[in-house]
Amino acid sequence: MPEGADNVRTEKHPVNVDTRGVLRKSRKILKTGYCPTSDLRVILQSKTKNTNDMKIKSIFMMLSVAALMMGCDKDENGSKTVDFAGSYNGYTLASCDYFQNRISPDETVVITKNTDGSASVSFTSAMWGTFTITDAQASISGNVCSLSGSGQTQMGMGGSTSTYKCTFTAEIKSQTDARMEFKIPAVMGGMTLTFQTGDAPADLLLAGTYEGYTDADCAMFHDRYTDGESVKLTANGDGSVKVVFESDLWGTFTVESATATKEGEEYVFTGSGSVAMGMGGGPATDYDFTVSGSTNAAKDDYSIVFKVPAVMGGLTITLLPGTAPATEE
Repeated sequence: MPEGADNVRTEKHPVNVDTRGVLRKSRKILKTGYCPTSDLRVILQSKTKNTNDMKIKSIFMMLSVAALMMGCDKDENGSKTVDFAGSYNGYTLASCDYFQNRISPDETVVITKNTDGSASVSFTSAMWGTFTITDAQASISGNVCSLSGSGQTQMGMGGSTSTYKCTFTAEIKSQTDARMEFKIPAVMGGMTLTFQTGDAPADLLLAGTYEGYTDADCAMFHDRYTDGESVKLTANGDGSVKVVFESDLWGTFTVESATATKEGEEYVFTGSGSVAMGMGGGPATDYDFTVSGSTNAAKDDYSIVFKVPAVMGGLTITLLPGTAPATEE
């Protein structure tokens, strides 16, 4: 018997091959798409140690080829390459010395890749104007692509359009997960537009003051109109909104935390509270009420309804945009 023959085993899985360990490394490669050199060496060596087991040899060969093919999609550090070119759909929040987080939904930023690897950025907003950056520099860290550059924006103010310098930064993980900032130092004490992919948060979009007229109905009367009414909604920062309705005729309605959601193309909110009302010259009494409201994204078509079941057989007060309809005298 040749020297060392007593070490030769003929079982299906020789003891000198860590089959489970190799398969574990192979699964990791197929899942992550990244193959460290040390792991690839183990796989290639292991397939040659058992020339009698053709099935395992074939599996190892296929895994090795797959690992090498996937390695072609990686950069030198083993990180995935992020393709930043494309159209990004989302919303913007504008902040300056005069206001904070003024939201604009349904915005689109278009980024193209230049031949030298830099990026050209085009952003046209119905509210904020046109932004153009021609040579933003790109860098990649992990699965995040960062862009930075400077350019110009054309913004209309006071009936005329002017050109201002702007800077641009972005962090992009994918076309559905990206955040960008446009900064315009010379506008309104320094304006920052923050673009975020996805739907506008309902609480932020709902925030604002809704002005119009109220239509009151109860068991005792119908269509009692009052012009010059308003309801103010404030985002609480947790997805809810605070609702305040101050009326000389009906009292003050306050909801500290109303639920805000998006339903189809509408943004809606619901909540409840109590209102102090005095009737017949008597002292004010607290009554429970509910509120529900809905608006489109432009906030020019809305309805806000307050219901007080215990007052006058059920009082309903509805705020609507515009002025009250003319009534017959």
